[in-house]
Amino acid sequence: MSSTTFNAELGKNQFLQLLATQLQNQDPMQPVGQQEFLQQLAQFSTVEGIENLNSEFKSVGEKLDKLVATSGNTDLSQLQLLNAGAGLLGKSVRYGEATGDVGVVSEIKPDSGQVLVRIGNTFMPMSDIQGVATDLSELSR
Repeated sequence: MSSTTFNAELGKNQFLQLLATQLQNQDPMQPVGQQEFLQQLAQFSTVEGIENLNSEFKSVGEKLDKLVATSGNTDLSQLQLLNAGAGLLGKSVRYGEATGDVGVVSEIKPDSGQVLVRIGNTFMPMSDIQGVATDLSELSR
């Protein structure tokens, strides 16, 4: 007696295969209605969006795990600093007194109890950041 297992979680490839098979084998005298077809496409978009979110969460989790492991310190305040630094990744920041002291945070790393952010080719303490925006143009004085 053979047993088959059922995977309740379908990926986008399996969903597309099912949809294509359904379209190929539909009754030409009673094709799938437009509304039903649109609902299935919406479900596909939802499945794809969830897969993308899962992938992003996994990536962020791996990066945070790596940061915590390299810091060697699992103190709650250090973890909070790392989390705050992770929130700055990809954001535009103002870090100095001059109008041109702006840039995008591309990396963070723990260093002797503080978190350093990389802007351009320079690492500086996260505490030097004076303003945060999603776009550099928003940081004009």
